[in-house]
Amino acid sequence: MNPVSLTAIQTIVVLGLAPFAVGCVRLFKARLQGRRGASPFLSYVAFATLLRKQMVMPEDASWVFRLTPFVVLASALFLVLVLPLTTVGGALAAYGDLFVVAGVLVIGAVFLVMGGLDAASAFGGMGASREMTVTSLLEPTVILTFATFALASGSTGIDGMLASGLSVFRAPYLFPTIAALGLVALAENARYPVDNPATHLELTMVHEAMILEYSGPYLAMLEFASAIKLTAFALLIGNFLVPATLAEPGASLTMVMAAVAAAALKLVAAMAALALLESVIAKMRFYRMQEYLTGAFLTALGGLALALIQRAV
Repeated sequence: MNPVSLTAIQTIVVLGLAPFAVGCVRLFKARLQGRRGASPFLSYVAFATLLRKQMVMPEDASWVFRLTPFVVLASALFLVLVLPLTTVGGALAAYGDLFVVAGVLVIGAVFLVMGGLDAASAFGGMGASREMTVTSLLEPTVILTFATFALASGSTGIDGMLASGLSVFRAPYLFPTIAALGLVALAENARYPVDNPATHLELTMVHEAMILEYSGPYLAMLEFASAIKLTAFALLIGNFLVPATLAEPGASLTMVMAAVAAAALKLVAAMAALALLESVIAKMRFYRMQEYLTGAFLTALGGLALALIQRAV
């Protein structure tokens, strides 16, 4: 298949699996807690229900409030188009430079903060303040983590990193970097121990506080963007662990379908691990968040040091 077809298939697959990923986390957490749990496909019904609901707009909302869902969803779609999630060598892979990806993540976070502030609610301002604190401490770790992979692979493009066959099993010194990427994924996706995605309590809200004033299709867009980003990070980590399952340009339809099946298995495994993690740990108090993010940074820095030593040897 040609690169355009591969990108189209990847986009359809990831967008289709995103609600399923959220449903899997909820199902696995329910089973671990001794409950039956809802079907993982219930998330599709929830998104469809939100799309049919009427929107209630704050009286003081400006164009920023209305633009935010589109920008946040567009930033998530950009990740799907440029990152190697089910295939490598896609049509837009050249735009998947580590600095571009880090910048797009920041753009989505900044507009989400602006949307929370624009509603002029106490919850939105509180969540926006917390989000910017987390983002300012997290972005250096994001860049440092991908910089280590770039050093090991010789490519600053994330597609090039995986196309080179880079894997932690072939290069064990990258294990700290993978661990740092996992810590980054938890913070970027507002999961435990950084945030609790299932709460509406003032003391624990970060992401939910910023979208509390949204409803209807706008809320569906924000929630779908969150699900897409969670899916993208889960697949990216899985691909750094097992990159051999990715389809390449020129692959047959059978090979592409095998890559899609492998991506689905990676996603289910990642969601099961996330559910287990969220079931055994508690959310951290916000004033201790700098300890978590500093630990992620030092872990990424340790991975970079090991990569430099390996390169020198």
